Amino acid sequence: MKNKLHLQADWLPVIGEVVEVRLHNQLVRKGRIDCVTSDGQILWMATDGADARSMFERSRGYSVWIEYSWETGPARAQGSERIPGVVHQ
Repeated sequence: MKNKLHLQADWLPVIGEVVEVRLHNQLVRKGRIDCVTSDGQILWMATDGADARSMFERSRGYSVWIEYSWETGPARAQGSERIPGVVHQ
């Protein structure tokens, strides 16, 4: 089952997160966010293999979509169960 993505209105908290960048609701690129301007209007996606570092501007219509960590935590991503009372990393 595909995890649900959520529109991320505030771009500042996504630094270091893996997100989808879309333009007119079409996927442009998926990757880890490297940097965001202090006003949250521009972000950079980190280099990943053959994909160069990329800049996306909110004013040009780009949007950011993210999976919430409580919906896709490490246990769910790996298919394992969490054990109550144990600290999971």
